[in-house]
Formats: sequence, C-alpha cells, structure tokens
Amino acid sequence: MRFSQTYWLNYKNLKPERVSWHEGLNVIIGPNASGKTNTLEALSMLCGWGQPRRTKLKDLINWDVNGGAKLYSRFSGEEEISVLIKINERRSIKISGKQGNASVLRIYVPSLSFWSDDVRLVEGPPAVRRNFLNQLCAVLVPLYARKLYDYKKLLRHRNYCLRRGQPDGLIIKAMAPLAAWLWSYRRTITDLLKIGLKEISNDLLEFDFDIDIKEGSEGFFDDPLEGFYNSLFALKKEELNKRVSLVGPHRDDLVITVAGRSATQALSRGQRRKLSVALMLAAAKVVECKMKRRPIILLDEVASELDQEAKLDLIKALLKGGWQVIAATADDRVSDFPGKVLRIYQGGIST
Repeated sequence: MRFSQTYWLNYKNLKPERVSWHEGLNVIIGPNASGKTNTLEALSMLCGWGQPRRTKLKDLINWDVNGGAKLYSRFSGEEEISVLIKINERRSIKISGKQGNASVLRIYVPSLSFWSDDVRLVEGPPAVRRNFLNQLCAVLVPLYARKLYDYKKLLRHRNYCLRRGQPDGLIIKAMAPLAAWLWSYRRTITDLLKIGLKEISNDLLEFDFDIDIKEGSEGFFDDPLEGFYNSLFALKKEELNKRVSLVGPHRDDLVITVAGRSATQALSRGQRRKLSVALMLAAAKVVECKMKRRPIILLDEVASELDQEAKLDLIKALLKGGWQVIAATADDRVSDFPGKVLRIYQGGIST
C-alpha cells in the first residue's frame, strides 16, 4: 500500500494543505521544530497507530483554533481506500466511509515507523529492541496490541502489590496466559525476522551475526506457560526483596551476537548503525511476505548518524525493496535523490 494524497486540518503546527506523495522514496527536509516529526506522526496515525507516547489527544489539536483536528488520506496499491480520522475528546476512524478501528486499519495499511532512537537498536537498552519487536508483532497479529496492553495493565497492578506487600495470586493467574501468548508470538516473529535478515544483510552488511530472543524468564521453556510459573517460583524471594516483577515479556530482549560476542562489543559504531538499519528493512520484508502487502516505511532522522557510504547503501536497499518510504531529515544535501523532495518550514510543506 502507499499514500496517494493526504490532507490535515488543525493538527499540531501543520498548516492545512493537501500533499501528494511519490510511490517510491520521499524525503521531507526542514530545520528542527519545523514540523517534520509532526508530519510523520500524522502519517503514522493514518496507518492505524496511536498518538505519540505520553501525548494526550487534546495535545494533537492546534491550540490556536476551536474544534478538533482532522486527518485524511487516499491510499492506493493492492486496493484503493480512503481514511478519515477525527480527533476531539476521542478519536474516530472511518475507512472508505465506514466506521473502523485501528486494528482493522493496520491490516489495510501495514506500516512501520522508525524514529531517531531506533538507529540504536543494537547498542541501545532492551526497551528499544522490545519496542521494535512489539511494533512488528502488532502489524502481523491484530490481537497483539490489545494483549500487550492488557498485560501491561496487570503488570502495573502486580508491581503495586509487590511494593506494598499485598497478595498478588489473582493477578498472576490473569497474567500467566497473557505472558505465554506474547512469548509464543514473539518467538514466531523472531524466527521470521531471521529469515528476512538473511535477504537484507547481503546487501548491507559485510559480517555474519546471530539474533535470538532472550525471554524474561529463568531459562528457556518449550511451554511458555510452564516457564512463566517456574520462573516466578525461582525468583520469588528476589521479587519480594526488590518489590518489582522480574518475570514476564516486559523483561525480554533481542540478543544480537557476532562470532559469539555481543554485537555492541564486536562491532564498530558504524557497523552497529548499519545492522540497526538492516533490522528495520528485514521487518519490512517480513510484513510484505506474511501480509502480501507492501508496508509503508516512515523514517525520522534515521540516516542522520550514517556515513555517506551507508546512506547510499540504505537508499539502494529501499529502492530494491520497492516500498513507499517517507523520511524526514534536517540534512539538505539531496542532490541526485531518486525520489520526491519536499521542504517544510513552520508547518507548511512545499515541493
């Protein structure tokens, strides 16, 4: 799928206007605080993702106007659809004129968004890699986002009980099947990611590596549910001492190694950046293979920390993938860019 034309009204600092997009590569250039990230966030919402973290719906509406905000887009590709999102106290979604929801929209328009922190996928903290894996799982498995939300809600309740020394048996009973379900799908998606990486890495990387999921449990268990309960028993005293939950998907990590060593130690900074990009593109390969639809890729300053050779390799890989890509950058050195260049200043986009 791909964006054909978008329109927004009263969304943050973006000026109301219609924007047409190239079916291949698009780059939005502008100084900091000009609206680049806001544009990508609006596009991400039009693909079925929620508002940015720690942001309330009311914060998405331009403070200088009355009424709510609107986001609209026409999509083409495997099929043609239109999407209208209205933002007031609540968010409503219409897909080709019919009431819809975010999960259904993500099926129609699969997309992957990578932000500036994602270039640190390899050397960043485990939370960065969990977020990466969660996004991929949520695209491929419609129920995943809801299950993860329910699990995190129970996790907060359990941590509350642990801090106050209160019984948590009923919470554990509700958490266990959710944890097992999340682990099961993360294992499956990680295996698919390995396959996607084999196709991508030959074009981007000059070294071999391994990737696997390290679950937040005491060892690996064939039965995730059994693993959850056994790990709780093994770490019971430590959890009571630390007053925090130490078992569950919230402790997972993607472990990346090179010749048996941690990728963070074995690779140079530039190599780690290229491997992070390879992971992003492998995720797009997995989505296309499983959903039979080409995903839209949104990149926010992802190439800013790559050297010139790595940037050229990235552009070649994106062109080879055939995905629609919309990238934002403050770097205006775009001579001979094989796509559409848009410029943004104070929320206004021009071509």
